[in-house]
Amino acid sequence: MKTAVTGRGRYAVGAVAAAIMLSSCSSSGGSEGGGPSPSAPSSSGSQGQEKVLQTQPFLPTGDVKFDLLALDRVSDQVVVAKVRARNTARSEISLDRIMAPTTRDLGNVNKFDPNSIGGAALLDGAGARLYYPYVQPGRKCLCTRTGGFNLRIPAGGTLTLNAAFPAPPAEVSRLGLLLPGVLPFTDVPVGNRPGTKIDIDPNNRGVDPVTAQKGPTRILPVTTLTENNAGAEEDDGTNLNVRISTDVLFAVNKADLNAAAQATLREVAGKIQNSPGNTVTIEGHADSTGNDAINQPLSERRAKSVEDALKGMVTRQGITYRSQGFGSKRPIASNKDEEGRKKNRRVVISFARPKPAPAQAPGGSSVPAAGRTLNPSSAPKGVTVHVDGLHRDSNGFTTVSWTVRNDGDQEADMGLMFNAPSQDGYINGGTSGVSLVSGDRRFRAARNGERYAIGPQFPLMPLDVIRLVKGEQLRLYTMIKVPSDVTTVTLDIPGFDKAENLAIG
Repeated sequence: MKTAVTGRGRYAVGAVAAAIMLSSCSSSGGSEGGGPSPSAPSSSGSQGQEKVLQTQPFLPTGDVKFDLLALDRVSDQVVVAKVRARNTARSEISLDRIMAPTTRDLGNVNKFDPNSIGGAALLDGAGARLYYPYVQPGRKCLCTRTGGFNLRIPAGGTLTLNAAFPAPPAEVSRLGLLLPGVLPFTDVPVGNRPGTKIDIDPNNRGVDPVTAQKGPTRILPVTTLTENNAGAEEDDGTNLNVRISTDVLFAVNKADLNAAAQATLREVAGKIQNSPGNTVTIEGHADSTGNDAINQPLSERRAKSVEDALKGMVTRQGITYRSQGFGSKRPIASNKDEEGRKKNRRVVISFARPKPAPAQAPGGSSVPAAGRTLNPSSAPKGVTVHVDGLHRDSNGFTTVSWTVRNDGDQEADMGLMFNAPSQDGYINGGTSGVSLVSGDRRFRAARNGERYAIGPQFPLMPLDVIRLVKGEQLRLYTMIKVPSDVTTVTLDIPGFDKAENLAIG
């Protein structure tokens, strides 16, 4: 792992994206990295030693452990988290700036306190939302504030971190707690402790997070993406956008649905049937082949054909259908190659997503995928990936965690190694290119509302962290939503051999 800088130095790691990811969960009692075991609601505030709900390691080094001590509703508007960081190294370790918020939303700086652990977030997997700490007037986070340079842990010492978040809906009973630079805590039972106070900084102790002044909330959607031979399905927690290649539905330059289209559209119709919404939009799109004197009316006729077919398949009454064609005006990929043009030739059907199935009990066993070593295919010689595990939480979010190690003679830069193709809708510089495959389905990295994959963001990290010299390694991960019917997958990490037939815990 990356080594610590002693004295007044900092850890060789930078701020990780504020919307950082869900990860493999630990069992209660402080063990790390395996599947979670059921744990009781928080007992913070009780006399004696505090109960450790879960423990997770710091990504750059296993010398720092993070113990989750409490995750409690203190009112219908506020959830409070309490975490203890433990330094088991023989020298002081600094977390300065590492947990500060990062964002592309520079137009609303009042939501961010750079001198805080405001990069923390709650993950509501059922609602597909990330909740960030409240910020008080004056850009002061309602969370542990660092003052810039005081998050230091002495050798063998501890440091307590607190944060107050907007509360997810009352029916949400389990949450993930996400700390930048730490493998996140998942499927944590939410306790109920009205009256809890938190320490923010040396001058603000025992703050009541319920009565404290609060600014605007920051809540971002989590978007998941599944690709298949027919197209793709994108779920942002509110709407379902089903993208179908026109090659699947129509003959070239035709707007009459082919025989194979019926089965594809019938599957979509079943989801519309279970949708809580009453509006369905259908968009027709073309590639740039030819011109829009042809493409525009063709895209309109194709959208209308899909609308008419869905009307005949969906029996639920009171639905309004709206179809429209856009010709080649709205490409989602490059038109310079056939792969991009195929993505651009599409029909997109959008509607309110059906209510998710009830959450399943979290898994309770170690993940068999752990222990696989993947050799480079196009990655630098001497760089390998050790698969640490795959674990699916109760809402289907599966954390893929791995350690990348450089045993080659040349420095290896992680900064661009794990990116998705630029046309895939991600802001690159993280682990967006990692995916899981089952049959014809490819499950892509989840991303937040600012289009960052939920995982480490390399542009925000110092170069000496992401550039590995010989003998160095770094732990990484990404989060991918996988349905419960999928039990084994192929892991596809860019630049490395694929790992087939991995079991999901």
